Amino acid sequence: MKKGYYRTDAVILNSTDYGESDSIITFYTERYGKLNGIAKGARRSRRRFVANLDPVSRSRLYIFQTGRSDLVRIEDATLVEGFPALKADIERYGSACYMVELLAEMTRDGQASPVVFDILLGFLRLLEEGGEEGLVMRFFEIKMLSALGYLPHLGGCVVCRNALNGEKVFFSSEKGGVVCKRCVEPPGDTIPVSAGTAGFLAMAARLPLEKLRRLVPSPLVAAESERVLADFIRYQIGKELKSRRFIQKLKGLSA
Repeated sequence: MKKGYYRTDAVILNSTDYGESDSIITFYTERYGKLNGIAKGARRSRRRFVANLDPVSRSRLYIFQTGRSDLVRIEDATLVEGFPALKADIERYGSACYMVELLAEMTRDGQASPVVFDILLGFLRLLEEGGEEGLVMRFFEIKMLSALGYLPHLGGCVVCRNALNGEKVFFSSEKGGVVCKRCVEPPGDTIPVSAGTAGFLAMAARLPLEKLRRLVPSPLVAAESERVLADFIRYQIGKELKSRRFIQKLKGLSA
């Protein structure tokens, strides 16, 4: 970004207190990608920033690129979509926090992707409309991996490239995809999965959001998909996300 003023819609990813009254805001925009900005007086302002810079919100931001820092200056903000129904449900809100944290971890500052912006906004709206949290998260994960160039190889064995032919296979995060029985190297760190799960994930990566709504996996495929994607994402970013640990804790409390 060149020095100057900009107006942009953004999904707020994170907010961190800075000093006595300021906030550092991480947000994702359609035209400029992920940016970090400072909102002066955000924690005491009742006019410019109240509720407009909360994480998991879509806001219209007025920003100034000073040219002297990696931080832009957030001059004003107007709330566009606050997702109130989502935020009123702790499990849905936990899922939404996971999505914005995953996006923040897997994207670089300043690299724009309108597709990524649309995926994030579309899946937040799906949660707001009452979509089943677990299924929404799996679809978001696979679509985000695909859009960012991290999609694992699912159409056949990543080693020998042969088709799966309905057989029981294994998933290797290290190798980046599905491995057939002939190529698996025990006791390698692999996850046994059905060919149906690999096919389901490959299909989900291709389908647009409106068609994903009609794709309902069996309990087995859903469970295998969650395990495979969790392992692959953890391998890619090198850690377990805080929001995912929170979701797992919620599941334990409700079990």
